[in-house]
Amino acid sequence: MRHVRHSDKIRFPILVGLIAACFLMGGASRLDVTSLILLQPLAAVCATAFLLLPGPIDWQPVRFPLIFLAALAGLMVAQLIPLPPAVWSNFPGQAPFVQSAALAGIEQSWRPMSLTPDLTLASLVGLVVPFAILIGFASIDARRRPLLLVALLAGSVVSAVFALGQVSGGPKSPFYLYDVTNLEAGVGLFANRNHQAVLLAMTLPMLTVWATSPRQNSQRRTLVRWVAIGFALFLLPLLLVTGSRAGLLLGLLALGSAWLLWRKSAVVGTRRAEGIERFVPALIGGVAVLALVATVFLSRAEAVQRLFALKVGQDTRVEATPILLEMARDFLPLGSGFGSFDPLFRFYEPLEKLDLVYLNHAHNDLLEIVITSGVPGLFVVALFLGWFSWNALAAWRADAGSQTAQYARLASVMILLPLISSLVDYPLRTPLMMAIVAVASGWLGALSASRRQLEVN
Repeated sequence: MRHVRHSDKIRFPILVGLIAACFLMGGASRLDVTSLILLQPLAAVCATAFLLLPGPIDWQPVRFPLIFLAALAGLMVAQLIPLPPAVWSNFPGQAPFVQSAALAGIEQSWRPMSLTPDLTLASLVGLVVPFAILIGFASIDARRRPLLLVALLAGSVVSAVFALGQVSGGPKSPFYLYDVTNLEAGVGLFANRNHQAVLLAMTLPMLTVWATSPRQNSQRRTLVRWVAIGFALFLLPLLLVTGSRAGLLLGLLALGSAWLLWRKSAVVGTRRAEGIERFVPALIGGVAVLALVATVFLSRAEAVQRLFALKVGQDTRVEATPILLEMARDFLPLGSGFGSFDPLFRFYEPLEKLDLVYLNHAHNDLLEIVITSGVPGLFVVALFLGWFSWNALAAWRADAGSQTAQYARLASVMILLPLISSLVDYPLRTPLMMAIVAVASGWLGALSASRRQLEVN
């Protein structure tokens, strides 16, 4: 037992350190970002440490998320298997490349199904980050898992502070971490304004659960709640100055989910709110409206400005939709290969559409999955959505006073927000967002795992 407790004391700080590394080095979706050279080997080392250190590993909470990752990895490996020319040249979508090679006099050889095997391999290696997070979650004591919320909130605080420095410092601000980024926007620790908006939106329900978690010391409980309220009000204007139009919708959904989480919390569900606690929702709502109005009035709400300036027909993503559908049609049912979207889109993009604005992703992850992995990838995603929906519904039906259920409800919101954003963007392609969702998947799976344990006993 002593060895078990000792190993848990080592595993927990390793996991927190890995999460911190994801915040500092995992905010970009590009596969050529230099920081990945450090982050991915670090994740592999951490995963090895979690597996080799003595002590039990509770696989139940992360069993299905690991199966999901294994299925994705399996598809990527299948796309990398060398095949004879007579096989791969007859796959859907390959004809133009076969003809080009024939015109150039290049003899066909064995090659994988993926058009870009190097990028598919990079996508496969990228799965090491969520894999390590899930292994770490399973390896720590169940009583420590709620403490991971503090690590995520701390990372959100740092990202918010970076965003404030970026907005204040302008395009040349030293707070921008990536060369390819949205300059003049508060992107925080990300390279993309939309991904920062997702994180800020996710932070609102995280603050709610942190503030309503039961604490023995009443003075500390009151302090924590006021700190949470203050930080939430600080986040709302930052959400607007990200310039993310989708972030406006996500912010509203996050506020609504935060209110539902507050209503379902153990504090409200087990006793009548006392004193000023009765007026907390109204107080937050009133001050939030004042903060938002002030931000818009001061012309710093770039997201609002971009929303009113939007001309749907001139939006690059809308204009590209017919091309994306053509790509999906040509490569069904097997896809072009994970990671191949960028070079493949350049092949399909008409000359008259070329300009300084380009698409490195489809800005619709579901459609990009269809393009790059076809029906098999869509099937894997459907399995995950089924698991998520079933467990999220169970979480919101569970006992309000259960801490495990409380974190499962939070996890359902934390997963839902980036899933919604993925319909118009690609937040889950960043190692940081994958790490956050991996932690949330562990919290969500822990509820069903605890129920199975009760049934066994």
